[in-house]
Amino acid sequence: MQSMSRYYIQTYGCQMNEADSEAMARLLEKAGYEPSDSPEEASIILLNTCCVRAKPEQKVYSRLGELRPIKERRPEVIFAIAGCMAQKEGQALLKRIPYLDLVIGTRQFHRLEEFIHSCRQGGQRICALGLEDDPSSLRAAPLVLPASAEMNLKAFLPIILGCDNYCTYCIVPSVRGRQKSRLPDEIRAEVEALVERGCREVTLLGQNVLAYGRDLPGNGDFVSLLESLNGVDGIERIRFTTAHPRDVEDRLIEAAASLPRVCEHFHLPIQAGHDRLLKAMGRGYTAAYYLEMVERIRARIPGVAITTDIMVGFPGETDEEFEASLELYSKIGFDQAFTFVYSPRPGTAAAKKPDQVPQKTKIARLTRLIELINASALRINSSQVGRQGEVLVEGVSEKNPSKLAGRLRNNKLVVFSGKENLVGRFVTVTLTAAYQWGFAGEVRA
Repeated sequence: MQSMSRYYIQTYGCQMNEADSEAMARLLEKAGYEPSDSPEEASIILLNTCCVRAKPEQKVYSRLGELRPIKERRPEVIFAIAGCMAQKEGQALLKRIPYLDLVIGTRQFHRLEEFIHSCRQGGQRICALGLEDDPSSLRAAPLVLPASAEMNLKAFLPIILGCDNYCTYCIVPSVRGRQKSRLPDEIRAEVEALVERGCREVTLLGQNVLAYGRDLPGNGDFVSLLESLNGVDGIERIRFTTAHPRDVEDRLIEAAASLPRVCEHFHLPIQAGHDRLLKAMGRGYTAAYYLEMVERIRARIPGVAITTDIMVGFPGETDEEFEASLELYSKIGFDQAFTFVYSPRPGTAAAKKPDQVPQKTKIARLTRLIELINASALRINSSQVGRQGEVLVEGVSEKNPSKLAGRLRNNKLVVFSGKENLVGRFVTVTLTAAYQWGFAGEVRA
């Protein structure tokens, strides 16, 4: 196919960004475009960006430099930046990057086809950043997919946009806007549409999914949504992320324990393990609360996996506070953690603090933290060797093409031998070896 009808999307950042990229791909395919594996063969090149830390922004600028020769050879190619970095930088991106055609904010991508038409037909350079003025931006993607579109076994489905928490280190509220819940009937309809195209597992997304429904009329909330989606015929697994620890109530734990399609996995970002740090971050809970909450979850849901996000080097973090945090993390015993160093974000309260931690100290603390988390993950996984679990076979292993790979209900990866006709099926696998990333296994005969 000629490049004039092909698009290329590269995604940076979180699962919400991945969901947004999937939605933009659907919109482009509905408009008659087809995906390209290479930017060289595309007439639309779109980078969907992240700005939660400085490093993803640096990667985007570097990638734009790599792609510039394509624009020089083919000026008709539409270059676009979408997502959080686009929302944060806005017009500054058009000024800094003269070959950029389109900047799309986090709640404007539903107008992608319109913007591309204006760029192509009218030669306009467009910057669209509105966060609050268009209710149609709440739609995650068109329900009617192109007939040729292939549906993956798993799908990300945003249920709530934005965030009202305003943690002192976080730029998300300013680039994603205030919390806006999507209508429950619309969400259920999308799950039903996904099932019709072969989807077996859906992950409900939001900066804090537990805030779902607070801005809607009536008494609908996240647990009610789980109960509704659990009744959709054909969906086998329901996951959710991210959940703010402050909002975890017994009713949610009971729902996760009793609804058969809701998986045994909680992602609960702790961020820090010392009360002074948690207060300075604006997290709204204490270390003791978090530990007790995890104990309640594990007591009610055997085999549950608890994963988290942890930051090191928040302004003012002392050696003693870091050591106390490590002690708490060891006591909790996380199954996995996304770890990172604090990165000052413009406009946030923490960026203005005078007691910034030296980068060398941050890196040294991060190294120790990773060692602790890896040891915890291996210890937990080793205790599961010999047991059996249900795996949704997702395809060939990325790191070992001679093996298949899939995930347990608690989201842990399993790699095993098997024929490719198992892809898309649920199989029972015996866990034969443990690693910090998951397991090797054997399909039960």
